[in-house]
Amino acid sequence: MSVRTPKPSLERIRNLLAAAGASKPVSTIAQYVEQTRLISRRWQETDWVNTESDGRVLLNNARIVGQVWFRGHSKRAHKLKPGLYRESTYGNLSKQAHSPVPPNKRTSRFAELIELEHELRIDFTSYGRLLNPANEAKSSADWYFLMQHHGIPTRLLDWTTNALAALFFCVEKYQTNPLPDAGPKSKAKIAVWMLDAYWLANRLSDVWSSPLLAWSSDADKYIPPLEALIEKMEDAQALIPKHAMPIEPPALHPRVASQEGRFIIFGQTEDLLDERITLDPLASGKGLEELRIHEIRFDVEDIDDLLRDLAQLGVSRRTLFPDLGGLADFVTWKHLHKVRGYSL
Repeated sequence: MSVRTPKPSLERIRNLLAAAGASKPVSTIAQYVEQTRLISRRWQETDWVNTESDGRVLLNNARIVGQVWFRGHSKRAHKLKPGLYRESTYGNLSKQAHSPVPPNKRTSRFAELIELEHELRIDFTSYGRLLNPANEAKSSADWYFLMQHHGIPTRLLDWTTNALAALFFCVEKYQTNPLPDAGPKSKAKIAVWMLDAYWLANRLSDVWSSPLLAWSSDADKYIPPLEALIEKMEDAQALIPKHAMPIEPPALHPRVASQEGRFIIFGQTEDLLDERITLDPLASGKGLEELRIHEIRFDVEDIDDLLRDLAQLGVSRRTLFPDLGGLADFVTWKHLHKVRGYSL
């Protein structure tokens, strides 16, 4: 009896994650690192079987280091939205607060948000030139990444190739903004998202099989030059792709380099989990490939204890924010943070 291979179908990432089910939470850094190691190895082995075993390919092209990206969330919520598309941005400007956007109005919503982003870019670029003596930013893309870095809502979503840095960011954010019902003995329920950026780029684009380069013509479609928006706003908007794409940022700021920062730039789809992708059949012909987007859930017993362990592993505000502000934050935390009591 022959085994039937499931027919690939276009499916939302959100639905594929739900079908796979959530994995058991980890509770230690060692368990977290082991999870990332096992998943990365599994993805790399699949690449090897599907591609590298081809005798016609002369060079080993496996690049799992830098290929896997991470993003920490201080709250477990299945949303991977950039700042421009979050309710905190749209809700403040909506004429009818808290009212959902009807499907027939979503195109209008996108157009209005792009116009808002355009105004933000004009103001930031105009005034920013006076504050850019080192000439860090030159192109439209450079200014766009600087906007994101300094906290202005954009269509960029931050990621990092450093698994421990992603864990640090979500732990620290939870500490400054814990859940309202979190008591003194409550566990912090955080999560780190993990994805294969090269695999995702290949599934979302018929052209690209790796993250976009910030200076490429395809990046210009996502980040139209201000001149194009001023002259032909509607035409420039129409060129913005529907799907999101991983993108490699220019090294404009020491923090981006220290944090090993990467980004996903969004088109018209507002949440990465709403993107539609097709899983390819396995080389063996038995079933479909694994979805290379994974949520690692982490139950934290003691936030301060975990931050101290991360600092001993070389991950702290001093190493991730290489400036006087980051150093001051680290020194203050080092000498004043809460330490769990021990029996005398």
